Amino acid sequence: MPALTAAVLVLLLGAGACLLPLSNPVRAAIGILSQLVATVLVWLVVAPVLLGGEVLAGALAWAYPVGTLRVRLDALGAFFLAWSLPMTLLGAIYARGYLQPYFSTRRHIGVHYALLNMVSLSFVLVYAGDHALLFLLGWEIAALSAWLLVIWDYTNQRVRFAGFNYLVSTHVGLMFLVAAVMILYTHAAAWDLVSFGAWLQQHPGAERNAVFLLLLISFGLKSAFFPFHSWLPRAHAAAPAHVSALMSGVIHKAGLYALVRFLWLMGRPDEWMGWCLIAFSACSALVGALYTVGQRDLKRMLGYSSTENVGIAGIGIGIGCLGLSWNNPVLITLGFTGGLLHVLNHAFFKCQLFYAAGAMYHATHTVDLERLGGLARWMPWTAGAFLVGGMAISALPPFNGFASEFTLYSALFSVQDMPLGARVALCGVGALLAFVGAISALSITRAFGVAFLGTPRDPELPAVREVNRWMLLPMGLHAAGVLVLGLFPALGLQMLQGTVDLAQSLPGTGVSAGAQAAADLTQALSRIGIVGALLLGLLLLALAVRRWRARTLPQAQSVTWGCGYAAVSPRMQYSGASFSADFAARFDGILGLGRRQKPVEGYFPGDAWLTTDCTDAVERRLFDVIRQGDGSASALSQDLREDDPRIAFAAGLVALVAIAGLVLMAGGPLQ
Repeated sequence: MPALTAAVLVLLLGAGACLLPLSNPVRAAIGILSQLVATVLVWLVVAPVLLGGEVLAGALAWAYPVGTLRVRLDALGAFFLAWSLPMTLLGAIYARGYLQPYFSTRRHIGVHYALLNMVSLSFVLVYAGDHALLFLLGWEIAALSAWLLVIWDYTNQRVRFAGFNYLVSTHVGLMFLVAAVMILYTHAAAWDLVSFGAWLQQHPGAERNAVFLLLLISFGLKSAFFPFHSWLPRAHAAAPAHVSALMSGVIHKAGLYALVRFLWLMGRPDEWMGWCLIAFSACSALVGALYTVGQRDLKRMLGYSSTENVGIAGIGIGIGCLGLSWNNPVLITLGFTGGLLHVLNHAFFKCQLFYAAGAMYHATHTVDLERLGGLARWMPWTAGAFLVGGMAISALPPFNGFASEFTLYSALFSVQDMPLGARVALCGVGALLAFVGAISALSITRAFGVAFLGTPRDPELPAVREVNRWMLLPMGLHAAGVLVLGLFPALGLQMLQGTVDLAQSLPGTGVSAGAQAAADLTQALSRIGIVGALLLGLLLLALAVRRWRARTLPQAQSVTWGCGYAAVSPRMQYSGASFSADFAARFDGILGLGRRQKPVEGYFPGDAWLTTDCTDAVERRLFDVIRQGDGSASALSQDLREDDPRIAFAAGLVALVAIAGLVLMAGGPLQ
């Protein structure tokens, strides 16, 4: 794989060149150019694999105990690489406009672009590495690079805390991943993933179950599944917009990739694993969607939406897992296709929404929905991009979010070769998925209406104007991708064809019924895409005719009926809190809405105010536990004395007992 090796070298050399003593515009140009060259080189390798070519493999001899470093690129890794590097390139282009105010300062922009190169490098290592150490190296490079990108505004204490929260969470996940790898290496006596898979397939039982749970926790922390999501809204609110977009849309999709990879290494997972994954994902989708309703910070709202959407993708992966367990090719095809297609679609529309939020922040210096309003008048391109992304995330046709969720519904309501209890359970998940979609539509309607319609709510905001072309270009390309994958869903399904074939080729699975299900799905989505294209064309034609009539025909003018109001003020508009107040009140036990107010007092009251916010119940409980533990540790330290010999004796005794227990668990003396 010379092209893949060349891409790695280009990314490393580009990262090094970004650190040279050059001007900031030159550093940014070097970063963007190296990303572009690496993307082209990777696509030269990825395209043949996606089109049904042979699996690419390579090896590099290394010293003991690492052994031979193996690289293997199959359809699954090629699918993730196909869009991860191009989207990182678009993030680097967006950064050129977003960080424009810093280009004339002494701030070293090259470090930022070097970190973006390292993020792209980590994708190559994770998605093409067939060696556990290569996989872990890419995993850690992505985590550290993302952390350093998050704390761009490191002088802000809130940003530093958000970065620390993310760093701790991702390394807790790394510890669970390392524990699973240690168990696998102990039994497989090799570092390559193929050997891991051979042991997992041949030894079902308690140890394989433990490995699955360790991996599920690790990948759940990486992808921000509930209840491991508390780092996500803080990190997204603190990071620059393009970093938030890449983290949500691209970087943390590595957790879902790894989940699918290790599920396939098992060959035929146990049935309970599929149900566990479906329940885990459904809970994430529901809670993530509920938390989007009460947020006043737009980027926090989009962060919780990521928890919702990884849950939706996880439902598809869980259905595919059930298909592997039951040897049901229809569930395998529809489940993994729906889950992985939603991963791709989510990357497109979530990056687009974060870019639009970044444009709003760039223009107004805030993403507080209670202060914004009327932005569509001055930022029409940003408003259009947010609207397209919002309709896609709400799974409305003809946009791409509809295609993946339609596939998931097809899988959930499939009734072939399935026990009655399973049918009822999956239908219940389908109903929950519909409810989640309704909540998502509510939150996006609220965000768009409050931020872009009406009049500005805060007169202290600066004069607003549309952002520069560096920022508009990525938004436009993502919007085009959202529309193309919605109108022509066969393109996304074609990208997944090799991946689905790979799942069907696992031991004990069938092909014919799965191929027919894929063909039927492609046909149905293509028809829906054609209808959507016709309706969209009619809508655009109607808008063009209306605009032509407004320009050419005389318009009658009259005074608008003011409903008795002499002058409308921004205080007469719905706020974000009032828009969703009724719905949020019904789920107050989950959302934990907080209220701070200065009530009206006296016959001639002065200023009165009311602010509401939605706090994260998991984070609040976690901090309570930490505070209680800190208090207990302080009390214990006061009771113990350093010069007491009994403490040292007790510690030594505990250590001896622990070592003896480990020796007994190992089955004999250590070798």
